[in-house]
Amino acid sequence: MSDIATTTPARPGDIIESVIAKGDLASLTPEERTRYYVEVCRSVGLNPFTQPLQYIMLSGKLTLYARREAADQLRQIHGISLEVLRQHVDGELFVVHVRARDKTGRSDEDFGAVSIGGLKGEARANAMLKGITKAKRRVTLSIAGLGGLDETEIDDIPAREKEPVSVGVDLDAFAAEQIEPPAATPDERLAKLAAGEGTVGFRDWWQQISKERRDRLRPNLAHYQEIAAAADTEMALAEIPETEPGRAPPEPRDGPHATPRRRGRPPGPGLLDEEEPRPEQEGAANG
Repeated sequence: MSDIATTTPARPGDIIESVIAKGDLASLTPEERTRYYVEVCRSVGLNPFTQPLQYIMLSGKLTLYARREAADQLRQIHGISLEVLRQHVDGELFVVHVRARDKTGRSDEDFGAVSIGGLKGEARANAMLKGITKAKRRVTLSIAGLGGLDETEIDDIPAREKEPVSVGVDLDAFAAEQIEPPAATPDERLAKLAAGEGTVGFRDWWQQISKERRDRLRPNLAHYQEIAAAADTEMALAEIPETEPGRAPPEPRDGPHATPRRRGRPPGPGLLDEEEPRPEQEGAANG
């Protein structure tokens, strides 16, 4: 049986304090190392059971680096979009400049560089692709608040200077600890409430807010539309009289089967950004 069952677990705050005081993760016990791992994941919303981070011994010092899973999860959590601003060859280096923007509109920039000296053909192409990947991951970690090395940088370190280290304790021991995602913004909460009113209610709310707020919410638009569609179905089922159990569900409030006459506007979630119909159009539809 592991030591977890026979020892008193250290509090997360004590673990962080211990890391700061000792200055080296190698001085932590296996259990403390695992708890620190979980707390780092929790702080940025990562799922520790997918092993987005990895311990490694670099030049005699234990540290954490981010794997590909970390970058993928962070992009989804924070709605991060990436733009390659420039890529060029500087001597024997291929340098890539990338900008990242999250769903709140905040932006960050970073660089990635790889050596392509003496490389030709496929080897050169692969090295250049690695440079692009390195720049994208570096800026992703930066804008998400997770500093440190990423997997592409670890690959460049000579094997004699690095040694992979296991987390130390089975992560299943911490399965009962819920990893909560970052708190939703006020606009995100309002969007969910509006979507809960159905497709028509959400569309009305969407058209009333500013373009700037729409742009911040757009990465999650498909999710809000799913909530609205589910609300439409629930409201449609609620309209079926209990005395007629065999009756077919009423016409949806919106969607591909709704009539254009409902509320005087074309159906479908794809028209969220269109202006309200003019009075003459509404009158023609009702005629």
